Amino acid sequence: MRELNINLKNTSYKIIIEDGLLNNISKYIKEVYKNKKIFILTDDNVEKLYLNTVISSLKNDFDVDYVVIPHGEESKCLSTYAYVCEELIKKDIRRNHLLLALGGGVIGDLTGFVAATLYRGIPYIGIPTSLLSQMDSSIGGKTGIDFYNRKNILGAFKQPSMVLIDPKTLDTLDEREFNNGMGELIKHGAIGNKNLLMSLLNKPKINEDIIYESLTVKKAVVEIDEFDLKERMTLNFGHTFGHAIELKYGYKHGEAVAIGMLMAIKMGVDLGVTDNECYGVIKNILELYNLPTVEYNYKDYLTDVFYDKKNIAGTINFIFIPKLGEWTIYKITEAEIKEKLL
Repeated sequence: MRELNINLKNTSYKIIIEDGLLNNISKYIKEVYKNKKIFILTDDNVEKLYLNTVISSLKNDFDVDYVVIPHGEESKCLSTYAYVCEELIKKDIRRNHLLLALGGGVIGDLTGFVAATLYRGIPYIGIPTSLLSQMDSSIGGKTGIDFYNRKNILGAFKQPSMVLIDPKTLDTLDEREFNNGMGELIKHGAIGNKNLLMSLLNKPKINEDIIYESLTVKKAVVEIDEFDLKERMTLNFGHTFGHAIELKYGYKHGEAVAIGMLMAIKMGVDLGVTDNECYGVIKNILELYNLPTVEYNYKDYLTDVFYDKKNIAGTINFIFIPKLGEWTIYKITEAEIKEKLL
């Protein structure tokens, strides 16, 4: 078992990483929740795999109910949000009741947004079951839904009361979904842990220790920049281009981030910010995990990023890696992009 403590200005919470944790989940929830009623939000895929296990683990200590939604990114929308809120209200959820997000990134983002807005805020615990959600949405308190063909454009910051990660859930992922999560894990190594990054060249089993090392990178920036105003932007490495690629070509998120990292490295090299060796190393690791390394020309997508939510009053913050395991925030205006790169 590994444990991370996330310490923020107004709150703190634990991330527990333990093989087989789903069978003993009640013990941990009782540490932070003293009432009896728990509501689980999950999707129809995860329902078949883990819902009964979690309910069995909780039923001796809690009164448990649940809501199931269709799986997939399409469910991260206003209509599903409304459906979930309606179902929870029908089931008589109260402000002091607890929500559990049992599933991948869609469930995590949606549950967090419901928790942030229903009754102006109710507690929730994240139980991410995919590698992507364990690496990405489980830590940091970003919640949201897609709207107007833009990802996560409606959302709120809502920190969980706890995050519970069972690495054994990775055993039920298909290869593409597992590798999808590796995109974010590789990103963490690229921006903040060179030893972790280089260890991936040996394709180790993703276990408690590797998940811990990866999340330590995200913990460090979330703690100093909870609301994504400065340092936390480093977690967007690969995302500025990745979001444009994801929407246009239908890649999974981690796949799009993989391509976006290579595009950002190319741009960083052209601007004299990034060491050229970074490209080959990152590309080799991505290929080991069958992540796409299609060489889209980043210049063709610079116009798209003007309309990304990271464009602040005409200035865009690009995240580059000067060297493996290091990051920098590079501010550039639309005018400078046109002058230097287009």
